[in-house]
Amino acid sequence: MEQARYQEIALDLAHAVVMGEFHEGEKIHGRSTLAGRFNVSPETIRRAIAILQNAGVVMVNQGVGITVTSKALAEKFLKSFDQKGELHVFQDEVKRLMEQRRELDAKIESHLEKVLTYTERLMSRWLDVGEIEVSKHSAAIGKTLRELKIREHTGTTIVAIVRDGVEQFSPSPNFVLQEGDVLLAVGSNEGQQKLEGIIRGILKNV
Repeated sequence: MEQARYQEIALDLAHAVVMGEFHEGEKIHGRSTLAGRFNVSPETIRRAIAILQNAGVVMVNQGVGITVTSKALAEKFLKSFDQKGELHVFQDEVKRLMEQRRELDAKIESHLEKVLTYTERLMSRWLDVGEIEVSKHSAAIGKTLRELKIREHTGTTIVAIVRDGVEQFSPSPNFVLQEGDVLLAVGSNEGQQKLEGIIRGILKNV
């Protein structure tokens, strides 16, 4: 707060020079008087004057005091602080946007992890492809896929049936199984085992 205060005082004094309260070559009140005017410590005034001296607005001579040297430099000093203010606004906006981007990146990463986890589960469930042959003594011979209720009982999907070396993709529910048919089924390991039981006539409800 102290640092911000002496910067404000420097700006006030520069503004007073620009507005003609203090003229070039004119002496400004001493530090003690200025301290009383702004209700701050002499040390704060010293810092404010040091800023103006560095900018060429005033000159401080021992035994002479504080003298205004350039109105033009006072105007330049004020403009420079206006630009600094704009820069601070831009910096604050960039910080805010960076924070929003960090939050967005965190959300994206979280959702991506969920998608990957779900995908892994889905892939592990559905990318197990099994081949089950209808043997000579299979109870499934002469039955349609609808009659066997394969999907209902096992959760697997018959994606193709190979008969005499020819693949028949997406067979209809009315497809009648014959001896030697090879069923290509997609599903979990558990579903594959249930399907094999159906084809071999192990399940009592088939």
